[in-house]
Amino acid sequence: MKSVEERIIERINREIGNEVDNLYKSQNLVNEYEERLEEIRSQLTIGDPSLNPVIKVALDSANEASAKLKNQIEKIDTFSENLNEKLDFRTSIVDGIEENIEKIHELENLEEYFMILRDIQEISHELKACVSGKDEAKIVGFYLALCGEHGSSNSIIGRLQDVEAHHLKTYANQTASYWHDILLEKFSTDFESLLKTIRWPYLGHASEALNPSKDAMHKLSILSEYLFLIKPPGDPSSGHVVLSPGVTCPPISHPVHLLIKPFRHRFQFHFTGSKQTNRLDKPEWYFTQILNWAKDNNIFVGEHFQSSASRAGLAQLNVRLEFIRGLIQLTMEKLCEEIEEIAQDEHLFSHLLDEVLSFEQDLKDTLNYPNTFPSAITVLTQAQYLVKWLNIEKGFTTNKMDEIMTGESPWEFIEPSSFEELKIPKCVDQFLHLLDGIRERYRSLPQPGHQLQFLQLQLELIDNFRRRLVQLHNTNVGITKVLNAVNYLTSVLREWGENVHYLHLHAALVGPDAPEINSVFDKAVEELEHWQRKLVKELAGRVVDDIKAKSMPYRHDLWVTMPEQNAKEPFILSATAGEMFHVMMHNLHNLEMELSTNIFGFVLRLIAHQLDDFFLDSMIMNTKFSTGGAAQFQFDMTRNLFPLFGQYVRKPELQFKSIADSSIILNLPRGSAILLHQTLRDASDLESHRKSLREVKVTNLMPPVALDVLERRTDICF
Repeated sequence: MKSVEERIIERINREIGNEVDNLYKSQNLVNEYEERLEEIRSQLTIGDPSLNPVIKVALDSANEASAKLKNQIEKIDTFSENLNEKLDFRTSIVDGIEENIEKIHELENLEEYFMILRDIQEISHELKACVSGKDEAKIVGFYLALCGEHGSSNSIIGRLQDVEAHHLKTYANQTASYWHDILLEKFSTDFESLLKTIRWPYLGHASEALNPSKDAMHKLSILSEYLFLIKPPGDPSSGHVVLSPGVTCPPISHPVHLLIKPFRHRFQFHFTGSKQTNRLDKPEWYFTQILNWAKDNNIFVGEHFQSSASRAGLAQLNVRLEFIRGLIQLTMEKLCEEIEEIAQDEHLFSHLLDEVLSFEQDLKDTLNYPNTFPSAITVLTQAQYLVKWLNIEKGFTTNKMDEIMTGESPWEFIEPSSFEELKIPKCVDQFLHLLDGIRERYRSLPQPGHQLQFLQLQLELIDNFRRRLVQLHNTNVGITKVLNAVNYLTSVLREWGENVHYLHLHAALVGPDAPEINSVFDKAVEELEHWQRKLVKELAGRVVDDIKAKSMPYRHDLWVTMPEQNAKEPFILSATAGEMFHVMMHNLHNLEMELSTNIFGFVLRLIAHQLDDFFLDSMIMNTKFSTGGAAQFQFDMTRNLFPLFGQYVRKPELQFKSIADSSIILNLPRGSAILLHQTLRDASDLESHRKSLREVKVTNLMPPVALDVLERRTDICF
């Protein structure tokens, strides 16, 4: 939108224009604008209402609205005053009764307090009255009303869980503890008497075989149910048994504790103090004893006491396993007392390790003891003893590796009749058994973090073994034996990487949300494969160098003047090629006998590839061929070189593509050769070159190289 100044300028330009004679019109414009300004001023003057009706209407409307607004404000002020008066009245009423409401709440709480106190006293009185009676179910019922399941609102102590009444809680807990001890002693005494009646425990002697009556077992079942139900007040998790700063055991239920009690007495009798059976160097004695007790009695315990636990609301409790755990805790207590002294002697500690690991394996194999339950291994995996264990493993395996590498015939193949394709050196097989032995010893550890420390030791040993192999390949051991060792070690580590045990360790190492599943041996395998490729290349190079050294007479034969072969006489191998092919055949035969099948395949292909390049670059491209020379070369290659390699590969010509194509080109009929030469020289289209080569069955050589080979012929005039 244009401004006022712009509109005025446009009008002046329009009225006056560029003519000087029109300047008189400027006065007319000034007069016109003055008249319009005066008219506008008269409309804006409100003194005379008849001159500005629009402004008057607007002012009247504004005055009316202002009056209505003022009226509404007055109404609001009046309502506010009335509301404040009523609020003040009601506030005074609330202030007056608030104190009474608080007193009512206090009285209600006090009433509830005394009701709970009365209930505690009544229950205590009832227990006192019937504790000496025969109605045991009634006694247990009263106790559960006082101290039932933790967190339950069906008992008094459960109702007090969220109540802030310290003294009442203390009184209730003390009362419950008082009756808990009395009832526990009462039922425990009866329970132990019945155990003696059934001649518990069974210690493996035929004369002590358990033969309980049905009445005795029924009574035991009921008593054990009561003992499961009678729990002490307080936090159930506070009953953990601390054997040492790093070893704790969950509490054992009281019925199981009573079942284990006679075993504890016998264990202490035989394996503490000055008894001859108590020896630091014979931990297997008490491990075997505990294992036998568990085997002989765990089924009986599970069959007769699991139902009692279920009736008591403890269906999730496996009584059989808890009984075994209680027996194992005896070994843990003894280990905690003796391990510090044992750890000072490496021989004793090593022997203890072996016995504990054997004990753990027996527990799992024969008793299905869970890996997550505390056991003797828990004592050994305390930080200071785990470090000592790792150091012993490292020292033992390092020394054992030295023995393996320097022992009798370490590079002899194991069981050649069964492993002919693998050709496994004895040293690498023994090393892998050494690694697997470490796995067998640490795989029962409950903590993945502990297992990862042993895995790291395995990886260090693998790297150490690889370095030893690297140092040996240039010695009298020989490169082929080292290659076999590296090859077998690599294949086994790949297989181990897919084992569930090592997959679990990989998950523990990188976390369950890793983008892909890898092997914990990936780095080790990568390093071994790198070294294997290097050795294969070196070995192939050595063989090819031997062949090259014997190929000079053949390469410098009189190819350019060689006469054509008489059609009636068969071709025979060039005399100059005999020594070269002999070396070739000898080397390939030795490699096949000395190398694993897959490694021999790698080496063979690499040898063929290098020979293919060598014959093309160092012979064909540096030689002129007569028709007879070309035919002889083709015979030497296709009827001698190819069949020689054909003993080991299905299609040897595919390994010597350059030689095969060159033989075709050198032996094309002269007319076809001239036509092909003209095409390769004249046509600029690469595809037409390739098409022409394909027509004569040359598929590998590039057109420029094929042209160079073609020009090696003496029967074509260029």
